[in-house]
Amino acid sequence: MQNNYKEITSDKIVSDQLMKGAYIRHDFPGFKDDFAVIHCLVKMFTPKTILEVGTSHGYGTRVLCVAFGVKPFFSFFSPVYSIDVPPKTDPDIIYPDHEDGHPRLTGKHCRFIYRYHQLYGDSRFFDYSPYYPLEAWFIDGKHDYEFCTADTLQALKSKPKLIIWHDMQIEEVCRAVIDGMSKEKENYVLYRVVDTRIGFAVRKDVLCLL
Repeated sequence: MQNNYKEITSDKIVSDQLMKGAYIRHDFPGFKDDFAVIHCLVKMFTPKTILEVGTSHGYGTRVLCVAFGVKPFFSFFSPVYSIDVPPKTDPDIIYPDHEDGHPRLTGKHCRFIYRYHQLYGDSRFFDYSPYYPLEAWFIDGKHDYEFCTADTLQALKSKPKLIIWHDMQIEEVCRAVIDGMSKEKENYVLYRVVDTRIGFAVRKDVLCLL
């Protein structure tokens, strides 16, 4: 696969200063480093809002809430939005090859601690415009070419300053990101954090922050 991204290592992003107070993930091998990068990217580019595709258990949502400074239990406002499939959706329909799990209660490891806005629907066709401006996106939904391409194009509609993708080591995801961003080379720079599963794109007018 031809590289259409710049390679960067996590030590160029993650710092002790940016990581102060971060929620550290230990629930899966490699997630500690992956989500440290996500936390620090949010801190570095300071978007005012973010939309997460793929709430699942809510661990990633929790990382975002902490990075955005949402106070546990007492916040009345949250800049974090997250979309997942509607409740009672059959996981065998979403993941026919059992390639991913899906909890009975969406966001259960975040929703009782941190306030965020839970959305439900098909991320490919959902109308996000009522929630604009969305200054950042974290795409971690279904990890195939169709969904990841559609989610990337959805994100671009809001002209965000930052888009982050998880699981860039999956060939279909990487190809979807490259293809989805192919017409935005004049506006964005695409990176892959080679010692993690993270990819991200930064709008060129804010690139000086990296």
